[in-house]
Amino acid sequence: MSDQVKELLDIPREFFKDGTQFINRCTKPDQREFIKISQAVGIGFIVMGTIGYFVKLSTFARFNTNALRSSTDDLLCTVHIPVNNILVGGA
Repeated sequence: MSDQVKELLDIPREFFKDGTQFINRCTKPDQREFIKISQAVGIGFIVMGTIGYFVKLSTFARFNTNALRSSTDDLLCTVHIPVNNILVGGA
């Protein structure tokens, strides 16, 4: 019975030990590293914004051409892009 209690008490102890080691290894990025990270994030925003703009533009163009038709089913055109699957890699 004391082995089970000892194992139960070791779990939080190991957690705090691992957390302390992680915090001690973390460092604040220097200015050069921060600028590189900011540039990468900025390029990502621009790329994703451009893709979103063209997807929205193509959806808008399809909507306008379908508006001339009489069927209401054609008006409900949307573009579904599984962004989460693309980012995660379909895993």
